[in-house]
Amino acid sequence: MKIVVTGASGFLGREVCLAALRRGHEVIALGGARAPTVPDVKQARAFDLCSEAALESLLLEEFPQAVVHCAALPTIETCLADPAKARALNTEVPKKLAQLCFHMGAKLVHLSTDTVFDGVAGNYQPTDQPAPLNLYGETKAAAEVEVLRYGREHAAVLRTSPIIGNSPGGDRGLHERLFLSWKEGRPAALFTDEIRQPVEVSNLADVTIELCERANLSGLYHWAGTEALSRHEIGVRVARHFGLEADRWVRPISRAEVPAAAARPRDLSLRLHPLAGKLRTAAQSFDEQLAALRVPRGCEAWVEQVTGRKVVRRLEKGVDF
Repeated sequence: MKIVVTGASGFLGREVCLAALRRGHEVIALGGARAPTVPDVKQARAFDLCSEAALESLLLEEFPQAVVHCAALPTIETCLADPAKARALNTEVPKKLAQLCFHMGAKLVHLSTDTVFDGVAGNYQPTDQPAPLNLYGETKAAAEVEVLRYGREHAAVLRTSPIIGNSPGGDRGLHERLFLSWKEGRPAALFTDEIRQPVEVSNLADVTIELCERANLSGLYHWAGTEALSRHEIGVRVARHFGLEADRWVRPISRAEVPAAAARPRDLSLRLHPLAGKLRTAAQSFDEQLAALRVPRGCEAWVEQVTGRKVVRRLEKGVDF
């Protein structure tokens, strides 16, 4: 199967490319201003997704069997900084991809987010009505409508949660951002009453490619880990996993102590049914996710100093050689 992956320079997009290669597929990796660097990918291009003419030309020329759309303006802050670009990349590009994939008979897997919900109820089902609290959530919710309008029979929208895992630069995963703070001597202040359901990046990538392969799976789905945890509990368990003193490096804080937190969703836990019962790839517990984590690049000496333990880092293809 030939698969086009957008956002291939990003944390998830890179892993989606690697998952596709592991499963024997041909990958065309699209980045932004620069071509993505992904081991063993033979076609990697810098690409302006907001150019409809260029996007149409590429897909009609390559005629892939599947497209995975990972590219986005991925945070509240980046969307507020450029609302027009947020709407173009987060809503209009998925709409155009859905139209093109419908024309070609290709499968579209569109990555969405738990922040389409307001976090009031928690334990959200795919059929629950979105109610985003910010521009990022609004643009992603609007994209879901457009993708399913044009591609209900051949498109899958996959809502997911904060991503944990190892990135090449050691600065994109949930645990990596904690380590960058700890290395500078700053304990992390994390909410005890804000609930998320983290997912490990390679597990999410495997699910994404399995959706490409499964023509019978279309519509709106959720995917995350199996455990809904407070941000504080996530931090504590990450610290303990690496032999760090959690009480020293993770400070509990409540949403009531931070006025701006009222604008953040409180509980974005997700129900994985029915997708979890249809896939060969299994959802992971948080302990299973922790087992896949490494000390982030550049933090090894600090961890050795603080814990007294030797850190052994494996060489990575595409990073070390």
